[in-house]
Amino acid sequence: MARRFVSRFLLPLVRGGQLAIDRPLSRRGVEALARAEGERGEPVAVASLAAARQDALIGLVQTPPLPRLDEASWRMGGAVHNLLALAHPAIGRGVGADARIERVAAEATALAALGVPRSLVETLERHSLVARLAEIVRLDRAVRYWLGQQTFIGRPPPDRVLALPRLRGVKVETVRRSWLREIGVPAAARAAFLALTEASPLGEALDPLRLDPPPAWGRLLAVLKFPPLCRLVAGRLVETGVGLTGDALADALYRFVSHPDGAGPHHASPEAVAFALSFLGHLVWLELAFDAGLEPRSARGATLGDMPGRELAVLLAAAHRRAPALLRPADVPHDSELGRRFERHLATWFGRHDVDQSPRFATALEVAAFALTAAPVRFEDAGAWA
Repeated sequence: MARRFVSRFLLPLVRGGQLAIDRPLSRRGVEALARAEGERGEPVAVASLAAARQDALIGLVQTPPLPRLDEASWRMGGAVHNLLALAHPAIGRGVGADARIERVAAEATALAALGVPRSLVETLERHSLVARLAEIVRLDRAVRYWLGQQTFIGRPPPDRVLALPRLRGVKVETVRRSWLREIGVPAAARAAFLALTEASPLGEALDPLRLDPPPAWGRLLAVLKFPPLCRLVAGRLVETGVGLTGDALADALYRFVSHPDGAGPHHASPEAVAFALSFLGHLVWLELAFDAGLEPRSARGATLGDMPGRELAVLLAAAHRRAPALLRPADVPHDSELGRRFERHLATWFGRHDVDQSPRFATALEVAAFALTAAPVRFEDAGAWA
């Protein structure tokens, strides 16, 4: 494994295939793997890994970079390896399991503690390595035969167990279990998973509906400050549904303001909150601009009050009352046809959701007032406050 970590773990992590999980890795062990790669490595596997990572970025940006196998790649790969190793019964069960889990989780945290990426290229490179984490599954096999049964977690049964299948009445039942959704990360390793999420926050920005960890604006802003990624994320959220994603991001903004030292490197400054409100307003503009006829969805038979989007409506209604300039693109005059349609759309949307009756409306007004204490920051100018 020490000489084949790229081909047996990193490459299938990106391209797909069977991941080889060996003994947990320490920071020193990962550094040794990197040195071994430099001395007598796997040049073919390294080249294939770079190409696979670049392929993972196609469709996200116009000209995807060719990712490097740098220190961050080794450390993130080692952290993922350790998190997966925690699901193995040899670590998570038996005498001393709690102590083993704590040690492995601590090493995973140390490996993943890279902080947020500092550039657009670095953001994309890191994302290319862990973009498919949600697709990882573990195959558990139960082998039944006339004398009993055996269970093999995450590994195939040996040939001796499967021998003489007719004589022994061998039957194999295979269960696919999602690593993130069904197996999960142990509580002791939550800090490691959060550190990994912070090291590569683009996946969270593209999928704010995933439950753990819940979206955090302190991490999202580290992605949205890059205009190409801001446009990418906005388009993806509109495709997923402005109501669903907007509600999740509205909830996250309340948490962001309530806990100014929360997850991520960015704190709840007035500039950051103003940008967040402008970005959420921009999602509604995009939905309106690309929808047929530029009319509210209620015109096609749906009732807005029964649809997702109420929390977003409450937050934007407060912003519209306290700081309306945050919701208006600079290149769309208020008295233009599009500007008037947007105002009508908002008025209908706010009315159908009874925003004034929401128990959160008073809090939303405070959030908007807090943002108003800074100069308006629009999503097009994200880099100005980063």
